[in-house]
Amino acid sequence: MLNSAIVEVIIGMIFIFSLLSILVTQINTLITNILNTRAKHLKAGIRDMITDPVVQAKFMSHPLIRLIPSDERAMPSEQLSAQAADAVSEKQPHPVNWIPAPLFSQALLDIVSAEAERNLYKPLYDAVERSLNGADEARAREMIRRLQGSTITLDELRAYFETLPAPARQTLSLTLERVRKAQQAIAEDDANSKLIPLLEGIRHIEEPVFQKALDTLLATAHSVEEAAAKLEFWFNTRMEQLSDTYKRNIQYLSLIVGFLLAFALNADSLHVARTLWDDPALRETLAATARESLASGSLGSEIDQAQQQRDTLVTPEQTEQVPSNADLAQEAQSTIEQLLSLRLPIGWELTAVQGGCFQAGVNSEVCDNGRNIWNLLPGNNPGWLGLIVRKILGYLITMVAVAQGAPFWFDLLNRVARGGSRS
Repeated sequence: MLNSAIVEVIIGMIFIFSLLSILVTQINTLITNILNTRAKHLKAGIRDMITDPVVQAKFMSHPLIRLIPSDERAMPSEQLSAQAADAVSEKQPHPVNWIPAPLFSQALLDIVSAEAERNLYKPLYDAVERSLNGADEARAREMIRRLQGSTITLDELRAYFETLPAPARQTLSLTLERVRKAQQAIAEDDANSKLIPLLEGIRHIEEPVFQKALDTLLATAHSVEEAAAKLEFWFNTRMEQLSDTYKRNIQYLSLIVGFLLAFALNADSLHVARTLWDDPALRETLAATARESLASGSLGSEIDQAQQQRDTLVTPEQTEQVPSNADLAQEAQSTIEQLLSLRLPIGWELTAVQGGCFQAGVNSEVCDNGRNIWNLLPGNNPGWLGLIVRKILGYLITMVAVAQGAPFWFDLLNRVARGGSRS
């Protein structure tokens, strides 16, 4: 009988910790959604990796990434000043919590290679600026931009240059021939030549730390595919570190939320455990409810749902699939109602003790009721300090318990409940 009572108390407490842990997870998810914490954390991690302000701004607003709102100034092929790049990067992030490694490498390769392509045509622009002016200069610049956009060919641009006055025609034709040779080398089919735009782009990165990082990382790459694989490995490694940091932050948040929740619900673990021990009917009912929740799978389903919402990896296209804050608040309210329906010794009350607790003959159990706020006031109860100390200790136990996470308590409840059933 004694062993049975102990097992029932343990099952009841684990069940309570499971429900409270689910509630903490739901509240954590609601808080992180409201504050967009995961996207901000990801953005900070990207800024630590890509320290060049121009590449950073272009990466975060890249159509494949969309960590921040897109900005035409930050398209891969556009020239962007460091000041303008900072303004782009400061935009509030979209609710993007995860970037696939292949998209990271593809976007970064696109940006760095586009910089090389822009520099490829820079001698042409410079030659036009030196050789022409007025309408001829504007027309020549437009033709070069069309060449960059692949709407005209080199031969068509050469034919246009042949219509210009002799001095400009000769200079521009010679410059165009150098561009043609460089473009031909870039367009070669062999793998090493395909690396030329990438390596050239790295050479033009202005921020020395990021340039050195890419140069070191890709120094041994022999193909674009190998370069992409190295970038993906670098990204995955840094994201694992970022994920560990985020999990630690969430653990701290769980401790804070757990303590505040214990206080708000007056979920004092010491008082609850003692009440379950003293009240066989409540103890047996709670243990039976815990076993039924396990058998029906309802508790496991609640835990899985809460964990999936917490760990949801969101891209801009998946945003509509994420539960709204109203839905999350409703789920948290349902969990609170489930806790209250168990008739647990939690919650607060305010009832004056007739005659006061300083007089002899007053029922000690009444004055020792930690749920009664009246008993916690110094002028009402000589034992108020002891009650508060025990209550804080009970809150701390609850706080540490719920921070372990619902899956931990669910697994433990499974083991204990099965063991208790066999006994």
